Amino acid sequence: MSYLERYEYWLKNVKDEKLLIELKQMSDEQKQSAFFSELSFGTAGLRGIVGAGSNRMNIYNVARVTLALAKYVKNINGKSIAVSYDTRNMSKEFAELVAGIVAKQGIKVYLANDTMPTPFLSYMVRYYRCDAGVMITASHNPKDYNGYKVYGNDGSQLLEEPSYEIMKIVDTVELFNYDVLKLEDGLKNGFITYTDRKILEDYNSIIKSASLGKIEGISIIYSALNGSGYQTIPKVLTEQGANVYLNTVQCVPDKDFTTCPYPNPEKIEVYETSLEMAKKCDVDLIIASDPDADRVGVMVNHNGEFVHLNGNEIGVIIEDYLFSHKSFEKGIVVKSVVSTGLADKIAKKYGGTIKNVLTGFKYIGKYLTDLEKKGKDSRFVLGFEESLGYLIGTHVRDKDATVASMFICEVASALKKQGKTIVDRLNEIYDEFGYYEAFVTTYRFEGRIGNSRMKQILKELRTNPPIEFAGFKVVKINDYLKGVEDLPKADLISFRLEHGVKVMIRPSGTEPLIKLYLTLTETKEKNQVNKQKLQNCFKEMFK
Repeated sequence: MSYLERYEYWLKNVKDEKLLIELKQMSDEQKQSAFFSELSFGTAGLRGIVGAGSNRMNIYNVARVTLALAKYVKNINGKSIAVSYDTRNMSKEFAELVAGIVAKQGIKVYLANDTMPTPFLSYMVRYYRCDAGVMITASHNPKDYNGYKVYGNDGSQLLEEPSYEIMKIVDTVELFNYDVLKLEDGLKNGFITYTDRKILEDYNSIIKSASLGKIEGISIIYSALNGSGYQTIPKVLTEQGANVYLNTVQCVPDKDFTTCPYPNPEKIEVYETSLEMAKKCDVDLIIASDPDADRVGVMVNHNGEFVHLNGNEIGVIIEDYLFSHKSFEKGIVVKSVVSTGLADKIAKKYGGTIKNVLTGFKYIGKYLTDLEKKGKDSRFVLGFEESLGYLIGTHVRDKDATVASMFICEVASALKKQGKTIVDRLNEIYDEFGYYEAFVTTYRFEGRIGNSRMKQILKELRTNPPIEFAGFKVVKINDYLKGVEDLPKADLISFRLEHGVKVMIRPSGTEPLIKLYLTLTETKEKNQVNKQKLQNCFKEMFK
């Protein structure tokens, strides 16, 4: 079906007035962007720009997937689903639509009574013993986006097999035909129940129980980046002893993300208002969580200057702290394959091991669930991804900015008593194990033309792989689509170059991006020179 055929089909069937007006006002270019494909349900759920169109997040695409999910849950004799949402445009509306469709199918719904972090949805699934969960969020994407994440009964995002089962059902569901139980009716007849205060208190208590020491003598500025983290993080940090200053302009819901248009704590720009605050109050850390509060970033006050840490640096700092402050018998750190190899050396020092999994925290969650089934979850030390995702403890099966923020503050507190900062400790780790630097660069490919170009680049890398990058000879290539070690097949290519350089390339599962992971292991000065050479090379290659 061509984009114009899809457009005409929607024009004839859409009843929602707002979407209908948007359809009628579209230029041909806008029609192509909104209808060049269908917003498919993949292993990451749905994610796209909010608006009218087959390739957009709207009530029709959400309803279709929800009806398929409800049928899947009934097929496995499931009885209940948990639903939550963040602060984004249409998040609450989509969540209530999901609840109404699921309840109409005779399935019990536990619905968050306010915007909440993504890991809280994982906790809801486990707390209420639900058969599935839905989180409405687009994580750290810009304001125009929203998304739909699906979770299994262990509280982890769905893996491939159940996702494919739902995808098959989606294909059988008529797009514009669905029934909804009104929210007030569902609340009256008991098919929809709001969460109460107790579950949030239990969630916070379990996080605090994982602590290895009080946060003493530490002051922080906290920013929720206008997302849901304000519901949990300040309370936990304050109760653990931190002196918390709220970035008030970013600790309130704002679906337009006015002060942080790209609300990703990996980006230095999102800290601007917090850095302005820091000029007026003496703080040790600036902490920022993304809008659904599963990722967390940090800036460290080191000798009067704030240093922004990347996801690998935070990961190894937490790993080092956990191993050195708690006894683990054969401790296991589970990390994504694109995250730093420095974690392997730290684990080995303390008698622990590393388990590498594919990118996507669901694989870390699955590994933890498997450990739990074997009665070996006490061996779990830490799960982390270089994209600022961390899990300490077994309370959820997703990355959790609340528990990660608590441990970042604990590390800072313990080090401050020694007259050190987190940056000082990082430098000590580099002195011991060697200097590792990891950089992530993203290349955006918007719309139909961009999507085609992105596929072309990845195909060329596979069919005609380079023998060198910027003068660095390729020593080894691993194409994860062909299977590497015991990992499932994945759209990821790894190039090992001379001089210890490692390059990994993959398309994002949630955004129109190619992500480039670059690891350098020489001196800081050499790394900077080599980084520039390689980034110039890839900039030209990805045009």
